Amino acid sequence: MSYNEKANQSEQEFNTSSTLTVVATHSRKLLPVGLCAGAVLITAIMAPPIKAGREILSDLDCVVEPSAMVQLGSAVPGLIASTAYDRSDFVSPGSVMATLESRVEQASLAIAEEIAAHGTSVDLRQTTAAFGERTRERNAALLKTSSISKQNMDQVETETRIARLQVRQEKENQRLAELRVIRERAALERRMIISPIEGTVVERFKSAGEYVDSDAVFEIAQLNPLHVEVIVPLDYLGQIESGMRGAVTILAPGFDDKTLNAQVRRIDAVSDAASATYGVRLVLDNPELKIPSGVRCQVDFFSS
Repeated sequence: MSYNEKANQSEQEFNTSSTLTVVATHSRKLLPVGLCAGAVLITAIMAPPIKAGREILSDLDCVVEPSAMVQLGSAVPGLIASTAYDRSDFVSPGSVMATLESRVEQASLAIAEEIAAHGTSVDLRQTTAAFGERTRERNAALLKTSSISKQNMDQVETETRIARLQVRQEKENQRLAELRVIRERAALERRMIISPIEGTVVERFKSAGEYVDSDAVFEIAQLNPLHVEVIVPLDYLGQIESGMRGAVTILAPGFDDKTLNAQVRRIDAVSDAASATYGVRLVLDNPELKIPSGVRCQVDFFSS
């Protein structure tokens, strides 16, 4: 073999060895990647599917507010006799917040109840009617033997009918007396300031001894549920629908890492032309009253 042939053979062997080395090196590098890909594939197969709606909009500014703000006043003018609640107190529906001076109304109610409680007049008329009925029966028997005149019989029957009508009249008066009790009790209740909702007292504007006419005495906030008010750019009109879920993050201490679920309840039908926005309201349940209101938040909208 000549020198040139040996050189070519050595060069071919070197190239072959280099190629095998490169292939082996790449194989060693690719093997872990393949194993990782297989592991990821198995993990993806074994992991349960995440049931979450598709995100529509994210990081929109919002405000958490009470679902209702009620200013309580008196149905009639008068002098406040007592107040039972103050700021930050929790009230239930039907709670008597304050009472007006009502001695006259209390006396009228007591008189009406006393009149309605007695049925003496009805008993008297019923006794008279029963006696008239017995008299009519006896005179009817005498009339058959011509012992009395028809004139006397007519008089007895007329008196009997009058006695029956008097019984009916007294029963009607008794019913009217019962209705007067209801009226006087309603007049007394009108001098009470009663909470129509469950919530907390935001402010008390009047105290005992002050005169009230058409002024508010209390302001109450309903905290369950809460309303999340969002201002959405007009560019996203039609992307948010009623019933859609919203993930709310409250910008307050203690709620940084918490995501609260709310639901779209109302979408404004009229937008604001000046700012090119429209309003969306979400409802956020707050049964334990732990979520603060009057704070800023951010919301992400997800499809149902």
